Amino acid sequence: MGEKRTGFQSLWVTLKLNAGRFIAYAIFGALMGMLGGVIPVTIRIPLTYSGYILFSAYLLLSVVRVRKTCKSCQTGKFLKITKSPFLLGILTGFSICPAFLIALTSALKTSGPLSGMMLFIGFFVGTTAYMLPFALFGLLTTKDWITRAARMIAVVVVLYFGSIGIRGLASWILHPSLRLQYSQEVVEASDITGADSMAVFSIEDADTLYIVSFSDDEDDMGSELAAEIEKEGLPPIKVVETTSDLWREPVEQIPGLSAVLVPDWVDDRSNTETAQWQDDFAEYLRGMHMRIFAVEYQPFCADRVRGVQTFLQRYSFRCHPDSGFVFLMLNPLACTPVECSTCEIPH
Repeated sequence: MGEKRTGFQSLWVTLKLNAGRFIAYAIFGALMGMLGGVIPVTIRIPLTYSGYILFSAYLLLSVVRVRKTCKSCQTGKFLKITKSPFLLGILTGFSICPAFLIALTSALKTSGPLSGMMLFIGFFVGTTAYMLPFALFGLLTTKDWITRAARMIAVVVVLYFGSIGIRGLASWILHPSLRLQYSQEVVEASDITGADSMAVFSIEDADTLYIVSFSDDEDDMGSELAAEIEKEGLPPIKVVETTSDLWREPVEQIPGLSAVLVPDWVDDRSNTETAQWQDDFAEYLRGMHMRIFAVEYQPFCADRVRGVQTFLQRYSFRCHPDSGFVFLMLNPLACTPVECSTCEIPH
């Protein structure tokens, strides 16, 4: 939109951009299908932030090139690279959005590079249907104010995605503890007999999502989470209300291999000092091979509710069909409920 084009030229640019996306998706799908679970899933977070930075750099250089061209100035070979919508399409194709992650998860479970490639080509076809109408916007570029506004908006996009990429990549490098929130590699499955016996578990596979809440623990927000969380995309939720001294009988009603949400102290990696009853509780859950999600509730607010819900809906876990695991869900929110404008539950 920052350059003047005819309708045909705009359509041609859009087609070349989508050709770049096609190549990127086909390559990525083939790699995922070929390597499968060998690739550590933890690379997706730094890859996403790096993609934001590369995309922002490309867009900024493109704005500089167009501005120089409009002033009849010479542009160097380096800037001319940004004239390629095909290259922009490749960068766009590697932008890891939530829909991309879903396709990625499916590709990891395919039986080879061809299957992975075909899956991502299908993903490309579905998303391209939304992009082709943008070719019509090229008809608006005959107006000078349209192209100037487009270049200004491009700079805003650069600042937004560039800041997200730099900040996210810096946090990923400087704060290793944050990786636990995103990493599927911290899943600890017990009694795994071999890779061939592994299965993929997601919350949608569970008949019921059990949330164990200790009413005598002021930091436990299990009941509040259950009341606030939306049911869409999740199985029926059942709250198991109990206390520190009477937990065994209610918890024994939960079938083995169930998906349960419990306080973060159930996981040793939370570095929480625990009492004997807490150790007994954690040991019981592991003995029943529960699929345990140990949630750090505090600070608790609406953002935390949405974060937990989104995570449960989006991620799957590799484990033995007859085994459980413990997944620690740390809270990335650095604010307190008093400071958080989105908080709905006072503390």
